[in-house]
Amino acid sequence: MVLNDSRMLSRQHVYLFIVIPVVLNILLMGFYFSGVDALQQIISVNNGFLTRESGLLEQLENIYLLTVFVMFAYFSIKRINAIEKLFFFSSSLIFLFLLLEEIDYGINLYEFFTHNTISGSARNWHNESANGTKQNVHYFKQLIDLANFLWFIVLPLIAAKIKTPIIKCLIPHRFFILGFLLTILYSRIAHSLDDLELSVIDGVYGSLRGNISEFREHNTYYLYLLYAFQVINTKLTLTLK
Repeated sequence: MVLNDSRMLSRQHVYLFIVIPVVLNILLMGFYFSGVDALQQIISVNNGFLTRESGLLEQLENIYLLTVFVMFAYFSIKRINAIEKLFFFSSSLIFLFLLLEEIDYGINLYEFFTHNTISGSARNWHNESANGTKQNVHYFKQLIDLANFLWFIVLPLIAAKIKTPIIKCLIPHRFFILGFLLTILYSRIAHSLDDLELSVIDGVYGSLRGNISEFREHNTYYLYLLYAFQVINTKLTLTLK
């Protein structure tokens, strides 16, 4: 998969940034808001012992994060240049942290296989309360949203003005501008459908009630996966000269 080669621009980029995400979102949102319990349960489970973390939506997120972590960890070993090795190793740790947060550091897997429930107010860092009122995830999402905007919108737009090699070689392809804007659109659609209470079946709200931002996270992690493929296929110039 090559994302930074202009000769591969048309068909590959259209599939990766438009076709695949559109199809995925139609299926995920279509099933969840279908009004059919069996279909909704596929996307986000809520049948007693199993929770929404066992549904397809969050499992796709875990797959994206795990894939990026494995790729970066692999290239931290494979690359010869010490700076590149450090870059890929550091990046792999970031995605390992995101993955562990998503799977509650293995707690939900333990509960799934043992049928033993671990009690506690917070199962991960992002669900802990920072000041007694708002969870860490509130501030973390704000930081991530700002970083994503700068990285996937601002950097590609000012790419021609950037001369520093260490930044220039990491600038996302211009298609990431479209990809990022589409993630916002998908998020708005999901929230609108939820506001219309289309997840309600027989008077019961879907298990993503209050967590509809999972659709945004899914699309954001997919964008990270595409960017990871760009990075590993780019000739890195990790120097300030």
